[in-house]
Amino acid sequence: MSDRHSSYRPVSRLWGIGLGAYASMADTLLVDLRRNEPGALQRLRAYVPRHATATSASSAELRDARLVIARELGFPTWDELVSSAEKSRRDLDERRERWRSLHREAEAVLAGDTDRLAGLSAEQADTLLHMLAGPESIPGVRFDEELGVPRAAVDVLLSKATDLDLPLIWAARSNRVEYARLLLGAGADPGTRAWGATALENAVHHGHTGVVDLLDEHGIVPRALWTYAACGRLDLVQACFDADGRLRPDAVAVRPNPADAGLPPRLPATDDPQEIVAEAFVHACQHGRIEVVRWFLDRGVHPDAAPYYGRTGLHWAIPPGHLEVIRLLLEHGADPSIRDDLLHADADGWLHIFFAARPHDPATERLHDLIAGRSR
Repeated sequence: MSDRHSSYRPVSRLWGIGLGAYASMADTLLVDLRRNEPGALQRLRAYVPRHATATSASSAELRDARLVIARELGFPTWDELVSSAEKSRRDLDERRERWRSLHREAEAVLAGDTDRLAGLSAEQADTLLHMLAGPESIPGVRFDEELGVPRAAVDVLLSKATDLDLPLIWAARSNRVEYARLLLGAGADPGTRAWGATALENAVHHGHTGVVDLLDEHGIVPRALWTYAACGRLDLVQACFDADGRLRPDAVAVRPNPADAGLPPRLPATDDPQEIVAEAFVHACQHGRIEVVRWFLDRGVHPDAAPYYGRTGLHWAIPPGHLEVIRLLLEHGADPSIRDDLLHADADGWLHIFFAARPHDPATERLHDLIAGRSR
């Protein structure tokens, strides 16, 4: 087995998801293996030693498909995945019970009632901080980029809590920009990795550019080509290459793994420099870093590079509506007819999916005109 599989870390995708979901993933993979689909064969060869040199996946068994799923999610065996999935369900039930038990305290936070909050224990404060990090952790309330609760109430929680790092990671995943700002100001460590990913990795993978910008101010963790590109740090991106244009080893020590942030696993990463650069390129597109995108294109990066999910820079730039990035990609020959591997949609399809609620918005119409003009 290759070095990249010599150590395993379970990923946050498992949190609270029932075992049936993973069994279904294995069943689906087995169907793809029996069809001898190239992507399925690649996964089989990467994660199942007895098939490491296979040229066909048609003889694969269910145990092989299950092992692939387990190892993609950070577990050496299927049984360990099963055990962890069952434990995560129990943990989730316990967490929900803790949240329910703090219903009155949560109401006090929403009301800014600092007198009622004064008697909280550290454990209660930790739980409430975690609740504030998610978009819908308090029944009937939906949080967004704004703080959403009185600052004085949060200050009481911060003064009592013992763990600020885990709330920061969840705030980054949930696009809780102003809440993340308070946590960082109170001493939360942006370098903490919990359940597979740092706060920055979560924000990058979920497309939360406001949180990415905030975390950039407090230190980029991990320090790698793809995170520099996502942060729009052209100076650091350029420093990842030596005078001959080769990637420096320290720039590729940490590779992006969407599964670490609760997203579907990618196909196994390779050491191909073009793939490594493509990862950085698409995340620059995703976060609207036009100078970084332009620099990569000028260096010869293909505008349709798709390092995972079959998603090109166009796919990544459409949901946040990065018009100038989309225009730049199209000017360099990006193909809007390419369909990705998960949604099976081309650029126009992605536009309809992500802008369905506002089809007549001027920004939507500009995007549509731009993409349609290049699709003819």
